[in-house]
Amino acid sequence: MDEQEKLAEEQEKLGENLVKFRKLADLTQSELAEKIGYSNKTVSKWERGESYPDVFTLKKIADIYGVTVDNILGGIVPAEKDEFALDVKSSQYIFKRGMLIMACVLLFCITLIVFFLLTFLVGAGTTLDGSIIISAISAGNYGYWTLFIYNIPLDAVAVFIFILVLHKRADQWSLSLIIWGVLMSIHLSLMQYEPLIALIYLCGIPFQISTAAFCRYVNIFMRSKKQEDGKQAQ
Repeated sequence: MDEQEKLAEEQEKLGENLVKFRKLADLTQSELAEKIGYSNKTVSKWERGESYPDVFTLKKIADIYGVTVDNILGGIVPAEKDEFALDVKSSQYIFKRGMLIMACVLLFCITLIVFFLLTFLVGAGTTLDGSIIISAISAGNYGYWTLFIYNIPLDAVAVFIFILVLHKRADQWSLSLIIWGVLMSIHLSLMQYEPLIALIYLCGIPFQISTAAFCRYVNIFMRSKKQEDGKQAQ
């Protein structure tokens, strides 16, 4: 192997190491370029092994990543840095999952509050002396319990958004729950006025078929976008 080939190989290895440490720092090429005062095209060339930063720039990059220049040159990730990166990703996932649970609990609590307000403030009417008639049976007869059915598609919306944002894919199950939850809510709300409203469930069939196709194409798009982003990072 001549000197030029050896230099090209070392340059390519340095580019791979730069990519690895940048991803550990959870930075994009544009964000790193802004921090060190270069264009993202220049950073991209470094990471592709087409050129390399000078020693002063490399020292600045190492300081941003919280490692040494030797770490970057050798591709050696300090144990504490590697563990920290894993902890950060794990913490972010736990935080987002906690936010989803809190959103679902909050929706349920709001539904519960509205249910009790309707039961105790409206009830099933009033007696001759003007007092409100309150009972669990009267609340059921007046359809207040359907509020909990309304809560189902709302929770499904939260789950769908969570999976789409965090896992970058469209979840067919949660989207189906939204559709059938909405249809059930309409049915239960109007069944005492229109007996044939149960036929509304027939509308769910084309919606369900459309849901499968929609999720399929969204997931294909998300995968292709992820692959393009990966190529650009390299």
